[in-house]
Parts: sequence; structure tokens; C-alpha cells
Amino acid sequence: MKKLIAILMILALVMGMAACGSPASGSASVADSAPAASDADSTPEEDDGLAMTGGDVEGHTVEAIKAKGVLVVTTEAGYAPFEFLDENDNIVGLDASLAQALADDLGVALDMQNIAFDSVVAEVQAGNADMAIAGLTPNNDRKKSVDMSDMYYEGGQCMLVRAEDVEKYTTKESLSGVVMATQKAALQETLMAEQFPDAEPLLLPDFPQCVANLVNGDCEAVLIDEISAEQYMKTVEGIAIGQVPVEIDPEEGGNAVAVMKGNTDLLDWVNERIAEYKAEGLLEQWFKEAEKQASDMGIE
Repeated sequence: MKKLIAILMILALVMGMAACGSPASGSASVADSAPAASDADSTPEEDDGLAMTGGDVEGHTVEAIKAKGVLVVTTEAGYAPFEFLDENDNIVGLDASLAQALADDLGVALDMQNIAFDSVVAEVQAGNADMAIAGLTPNNDRKKSVDMSDMYYEGGQCMLVRAEDVEKYTTKESLSGVVMATQKAALQETLMAEQFPDAEPLLLPDFPQCVANLVNGDCEAVLIDEISAEQYMKTVEGIAIGQVPVEIDPEEGGNAVAVMKGNTDLLDWVNERIAEYKAEGLLEQWFKEAEKQASDMGIE
């Protein structure tokens, strides 16, 4: 009897140790395997971005969108007059009007998602959104990851400086070594690296923060598109468009809609709609309405 009790106690002890060890062993297994999976899925710095595409094109065709009854569009609503938030936190602006028109033409509801700018394209690549409309320029780097529509808006780029410094910064050389701000992951980041390599880059989540840093003296210039610069000059005192020119490829000097790579069905349809909206004068109308609304709100 004593031997039986002793055996039972030993078995209970062993089972208890095994039970306590199971979660730890399982956690270690997950933790050990996670880095390996991350390493396998990571995109090397020299990769062209194509590896990031993970969605299914068939789920985002015109008919697929009609079938699910909703058009999912990503944007970053801090870029007036293209997209910004009104008094009720609704996304408004040229891009919002374009997105709503596309949804209406499809006969579906619009789900426009306000997310971080450096995620708007990634969400389309991953198949979590049908398209991105966020003041996106159709540059070559972006075209490696997504397909870009015809441009629905065309405009140039410029440098914002404090009004008192207009005569101080007149050449690219005069900006050497100064802190220059722009929006992270935007076309302007590429332009800064290419045309102002001697400046000290300050990459921020959105342009309102860039302008705030300029006003506060935390940077000396902001690389931005001309329309937004003019909009900020209406609402922010003490800033001006600088004399230093910013060069831009005419084929990249505007905004286009991004869809998943290879989604020619949706791309062709969007291009048809953009051509119609231009012919009807709607894009110009939406742009003027957005400019006025942003100005009336004193958007900064």
C-alpha cells in the first residue's frame, strides 16, 4: 500500500511538472519560430516592392465590388484641399468627392478609411482596400507596387519658407545643411533626396505637422505641392513660397488613383470615369468647392 501511494505521488509530481512546462514550451516554440517567419517574409532594401502584394485581384474587380456592395478606399485626411476632416470629422475634399462619385457610379456604399499615409498603398496591396485616393503621384517607384490611373489632378511642387527668409534661401546651395521637412512616404520625400541631398531631412506623418514645425522654427523649409502651399498661406501667417525651384517630371506632376497590381478591370473602369468627370467639369468643380471649404474652415 505504501509503495502504491509512493508511486502515485511520483506520477502526480511528474504530471504536474509536465503541465507547468507545456505553456512555457509552447511559448518558446512560437517565439523561436516568429523571427524565422519574419525574416522569410521581410522585403530586402533592394527589393522593388512587388513582394508586398498579397491580395487577390479577383476580389476587387468592378463586379466583385458591386457584389459586396461597398467600395473600400484608403486615404490620409490631412492634405487639404484634397482630403481633410470637416467640423463633424467627415472626410471631405477633392479626393473624397471623387471617391463618392466612383461609389455612386458603381451603385455601392463608400467606406473611405482615414489611415496613416504610409499605409494607404499597402492596404491596397494586401487586398484590404479596393483603391487608394490620397493625393498619390504616379511615380515609377509607386508603380512597382500598384497600378496607377490617369491623373485626375495636375500640379507642381514648391518650397515653403518663413516669409522673412524668402531672400535668404534663393538657391539649392543656400539650403545645404538646413532642416527640410516633408511628408514621409510621399513623392516629396523622393524629390528631397534627389534634388536636395545636402539638406537635413525631417520626415513627418503629415503636412500640417511640417508647416507647424516651419512656423515654430524647427525646420527652415517644407517641400510640398503648390496647391497645398497656397492653401496654407491663406490660413497660416508668416509663411511664403520660396524662390528655390523644385523640378518635377510632367508624368508625375499630379494625383492618380492606386489599385492592386494587375487589376486592369478596375483600372480601366476608373480611367473611363476620370475622363468623363474631366469632360463634365466635375473635377474642377469639386476642387474649387474643396478649396473654399478648407479656406472657410481655416484649415492649417
